[in-house]
Amino acid sequence: MKHTTYSLLLGASAVALAAPAAHTQGLLPLQPFSQTGDVFVPCPSTDAVYRLQDLDLDGRFDSPGETVEFYSDAIGPIPLTNPNGITVGLNGVVFVSDSSEEVVVRLIDLDGDGVCHSAGEATLFFDGRPGGNQSNITTASPANLTVDFIGNVWLSVAGDGANPQDRIVRLFDSNFDGNANGLGEAAVYHEFPSGAGGDNLPQDVTVGADGHLYLVDIPSAGSLAKGVYRLDDVNSSGSIDAGEVLPFFVPPTLASNPFFWGMTIDADGYFYLADTTNETIWRFRDDNNNQVIDNLTEAVQWWTAPGSTLIWRMAAASDGSIYAAESQAPDSILRFFDADSNGTIDPLTEVETVWSDLVSAIDIVNPRSIALDRKPTVSIGATTSISAPFVINTFATEGDIALLYWSSATVAPLGIAPYGFLELNLTPGLSGLLSAGTVPFFGPFSVNAPALNLPGLVGVTFHLQALCGKASRLRLSNLASTTFGN
Repeated sequence: MKHTTYSLLLGASAVALAAPAAHTQGLLPLQPFSQTGDVFVPCPSTDAVYRLQDLDLDGRFDSPGETVEFYSDAIGPIPLTNPNGITVGLNGVVFVSDSSEEVVVRLIDLDGDGVCHSAGEATLFFDGRPGGNQSNITTASPANLTVDFIGNVWLSVAGDGANPQDRIVRLFDSNFDGNANGLGEAAVYHEFPSGAGGDNLPQDVTVGADGHLYLVDIPSAGSLAKGVYRLDDVNSSGSIDAGEVLPFFVPPTLASNPFFWGMTIDADGYFYLADTTNETIWRFRDDNNNQVIDNLTEAVQWWTAPGSTLIWRMAAASDGSIYAAESQAPDSILRFFDADSNGTIDPLTEVETVWSDLVSAIDIVNPRSIALDRKPTVSIGATTSISAPFVINTFATEGDIALLYWSSATVAPLGIAPYGFLELNLTPGLSGLLSAGTVPFFGPFSVNAPALNLPGLVGVTFHLQALCGKASRLRLSNLASTTFGN
């Protein structure tokens, strides 16, 4: 009777759309997602963006149907010439920077056919060409980009011969019209000194766990060394002045002149920086909080290739592994995992190829960058008071159908291809559909439940799991559990 009453009360909970997050000053990190999902890879050689999806649940992406041409300018409306940067926002929107077209493209599958070639699915999120936006901000040769928790898109701009200005640009769709081309929606967060033709070459940017922006710079001349820099808005002006770009990690000199194209940061606050020249990946973290990396005690050559390699950029997964795009025959996506937790990667036993053009029916000719999206994620507190209203949030791609189920019991993870792993016990009477709806434009699909005020529920634990997506891609969420208290 307890479970029946409980399910009826929860089933009557109202469904509400989450309000858009407030646009506040400050940097909130987004990656890595708590539930790591599909892999997105841009390819400059084919002017396309690919989606890798593990449909057979074997941990790889090269079985039939697992490589999808998510967007191609041969079909879609927006030309691509050199798409070399990619990131995925909180609600599944994919942002791609093109260094030759000088734009950021927004991709989202609205009709559920698995690609972004229909009307409104591929749009110009930001046009950085002269006259392309009302803020009058140009982005000559944009490199990689990231997005934070409230939807700011941070773009590193390396400049080119015609416009050598190097800068970090912040983009925010304040009027929620799907782009950042409106007045005041783009701003220069940091302007590098132009020097003699522009000496800096900012290549990547990410938000650290401390809320500061970090950038990869590989200057060709001038006083700065190649490495990672911390942007610290000391005077709270809302932008970064020249004295607020501080060296964070300048790797020790190795055999060859280093080239750093990309970095990522994991859930534990470790940074990973790929050196394509010396064919190594550095791992580092500011353990003593002095805002600079001690190369002797806080940095390590995490992985060194046993042979020739060409890793451009990387992405951290929620399980602690690192994915990397390798553009060298054979083209591949690599996954690094520190199985023995010794702080380094054994090149023979702790690296696996999760995608290869030797196996995949679709060839990504030049995997240049990489980003991971989030699997559907249910969020609720570990404890819930019977005396207060509570909220259950389900995060997924905007426009997804969300089916939220409850159960009083769980089962060992059961693989159900292609949806994922079921963890709810769906025995009739002990489980049911709690709510259904659509993920809104910004924010989660939310269930607002009233205070239950039933003492008999104290000590009872219930479990939640969602099935979310569109016709071409339905995925099971994580298992979320809460225990009722007074």
